[in-house]
Amino acid sequence: MLLAEIKRQTNPFRAYNIVMCAVFLVVILWSWKATQMSIGALLDGWQNMLVYIGGNPEIEGSGFFPPAVNVPRTTRYMLSMLETVQMAVLALILSVVIAFPLAFLASRNTLEIIIPGERPFFALIRKILYTSIRFFGNLSRSINELVWALIFVSAVGLGPMPGILALGIHTSGVLIKLFSEGIENAQQEPIAALMATGAGSIKVIRYAVIPQITPFLVSMTLYRFESDVRSATILGFTGAGGIGVYLYDKLRSYENHDVTTILIIIILTVAAVDRLSAVFRKRYT
Repeated sequence: MLLAEIKRQTNPFRAYNIVMCAVFLVVILWSWKATQMSIGALLDGWQNMLVYIGGNPEIEGSGFFPPAVNVPRTTRYMLSMLETVQMAVLALILSVVIAFPLAFLASRNTLEIIIPGERPFFALIRKILYTSIRFFGNLSRSINELVWALIFVSAVGLGPMPGILALGIHTSGVLIKLFSEGIENAQQEPIAALMATGAGSIKVIRYAVIPQITPFLVSMTLYRFESDVRSATILGFTGAGGIGVYLYDKLRSYENHDVTTILIIIILTVAAVDRLSAVFRKRYT
C-alpha cells in the first residue's frame, strides 16, 4: 500500500502536473504574444548592434573600443566608483537597521511571541502590526530606486545623499520580505522548548529564533549589498552621485571610449564585491 502511494505521488504524469504544465505554457505563449517578442527581429537586427558598438567609421571616436586610457580621467572614474560603493554600504546599513526589527513584527510566529494572548484585543493588535508593516515593505520595494532617488533629490538636492536614502528605503522593503520569510520558516521546537521554561519574548527570539536564521540573514544581506552596488551605478542618472553621473554624461555626449572604461571599472568592482561577499558568506553560513 505504501509503495503504491509513493508511486502515485512521484508519477510525473499526474493530472495536477499536466494541468500546471498546460497553464504555465499558456501563460508563456500569452505573454510572448502580448509583448511582441520576436527571435526573428533580434536576428535581423544583430548587425545593427555590431555597427553601434563598432561605431560609424565616418565619425571619429563613435565606437566603444578601445577603451579610453586617459590616466587623470580614469583615476576620477575610479574615485567615483569608490563613492558608489560607499553609497551602497551606507544604504545597506540603513536598510538593515530598518528591516531587521520590523521583520519580527512582519512574521506571524514571532508576533505571537512578542504579543502573546488569545483575546480579541491582542489578535487585533497583531493583525494591525502585521498588515501595516507588510504594506510598508510592499510600498518601499514596489517603487523603483530611480523614482525614490528623484523624490529625495527634490528634498535634499544633488549628491550621494539622495542615492543612499533611495537605496536604503527600497532595500529595506526587500529585506523585510526576505527576513520575515526566513523567520517564519524557523523551526518551532526550540521556540516552544524555551517558552516552556518561562523565558520572556526577548530571550526566546535571541536564543531560539536568531541562531536559526543568522546564516539566512547574512546570505540575504550580502546579496542585497551586491545588488545595491549595481543599482547605485545607475542612480547617478538622476544626479544622485557616484559613477553613474559620469556614465550618464559620457553616454549623452557620445564619448563611447570613456563609457567602455567606466563599464570596465563597474564590472571589475562588482566582481570584487561578489568575491568578497562569497568569503563572508562562507564564514557565516
